[in-house]
Amino acid sequence: MNIINMKRILFFFVCVSLLLMSCKDKLSDTEELNSYINNWVYSNMSDLYYWNTTLPVYKSTTGSPADYFKSLKYKDDRFSAIFESYQDIANQLNGVSSAEIGFEFELYREGTSNVVGVVLYPKRGTPAEKMGIKRGDIFRKINGEQITMSNYNTVINYMYDATASSEITFATSASGVLTDLTPVTVTKVMDYKEDPVYIDTVYTVQNKKVGYLMYNFFTNDPGDKSLKYDLELNNIIGQFDAQGVSELIVDLRYNHGGAISSAIRLASMLVPNLTTDKVFIYTEYNKILTEYFKSTDYTSKYTDNPFVDNFATTIDVTSPSASYPIQNIGNKLQRIFFLTGTGTASASEMVINGLKPFLPAVLVGDTTVGKNVGSTLVNDTKNTKNQWAMLPIILKYFNKDYKSDFASGFAPDFYVKDRSPYYYQLGDVREALLSKAISQISGIQTVSASKVQSIKRTFVGSSVNFKPIRNELIVRNKAIDSFFNRK
Repeated sequence: MNIINMKRILFFFVCVSLLLMSCKDKLSDTEELNSYINNWVYSNMSDLYYWNTTLPVYKSTTGSPADYFKSLKYKDDRFSAIFESYQDIANQLNGVSSAEIGFEFELYREGTSNVVGVVLYPKRGTPAEKMGIKRGDIFRKINGEQITMSNYNTVINYMYDATASSEITFATSASGVLTDLTPVTVTKVMDYKEDPVYIDTVYTVQNKKVGYLMYNFFTNDPGDKSLKYDLELNNIIGQFDAQGVSELIVDLRYNHGGAISSAIRLASMLVPNLTTDKVFIYTEYNKILTEYFKSTDYTSKYTDNPFVDNFATTIDVTSPSASYPIQNIGNKLQRIFFLTGTGTASASEMVINGLKPFLPAVLVGDTTVGKNVGSTLVNDTKNTKNQWAMLPIILKYFNKDYKSDFASGFAPDFYVKDRSPYYYQLGDVREALLSKAISQISGIQTVSASKVQSIKRTFVGSSVNFKPIRNELIVRNKAIDSFFNRK
């Protein structure tokens, strides 16, 4: 073989090698986007994350952003989360559902393999409510498919997909035997805007006026900056005051949290001797945020103190500009009853913790989640291809006595299990948790409905498990916005 042929062969192998290396190094569009998103995730976690000192050294990766985010979380972090769609999460935080079936429910194992659903409560103004679907109703099939331990994750999601309706087979129960009824078609509500106030009423108990408020999540408005839900809550407290309410029951058993701003306003409506110099909560951040909030760059522009939230005396709406006085009932109360459950979390716990130094809190129900930390919603405003959103933990909060010792949850003063079977509707004075609170007010002990009859079922989960947002405490204020906009 002559030298020329050898050079040709060598040149051929070099070209092939370079081509193979080029093919190997070239990223797919998905990998390239993932690499960008993962870098974005790490950058924001480095700046914002409460436990940012525990982050590993950055390494570029083209893997799933969800998996990458999970690999960054501190070992004791139960709450930070990432989502594929920013807009969906932003909507859900404001109580807007893209396809709402119209009721919340729990799931129980029935026998060895089957699963039954039990309605917790219907959503206001939905076709499900108008059809008469109510608390305690049992269902076993969706779109004709029996719910089982092996398929319930798939079958339940039929109620949340983009189809216009779902066929649901309810059942009657007699002596523990379930009998299917004729299937019914339940129409979903698209872009349903849920009002967080579920019940507000006043009972007369031994000449005492007892206010009852069932509040299911914390949000200011449906995303239109009107603060309509906070203003509605304010009006309700004003009506309680006008009716002479001297005992108050706040039902947070299904309240998984939400906006800190709404928590501050609710607490301000309930605290005795309301003034703006009273501390509701103190907040603690990582070193980067702490130094920024103390810097001249921040303090020269803003008078807000990011490390403390005082009680508020007004609700200030920006568009159109208006200010509404907080309606306060705190001076009429000697205590507050909170109805709690295993899902009571975040902003709900913040209200309980923040009011404890000022007013005795009597808890009835079950142990709460124990979330004494908060998040902020982070999305990419520079690259529209990145639709992911994060809710990283960015702060820990304390009450005015600097107490935050409820990471295991608040244990109830009176333990009452909120589990099926449900004999009475929410707001009925015979309903188990409400009945127990009223008996403490009246001094007359009643037999809880849950003790009258017991049907043994194994709890599997609830409708909350099929929603990406739960247990949230969301902060977004001038301080956080300023940090995002500093560059």
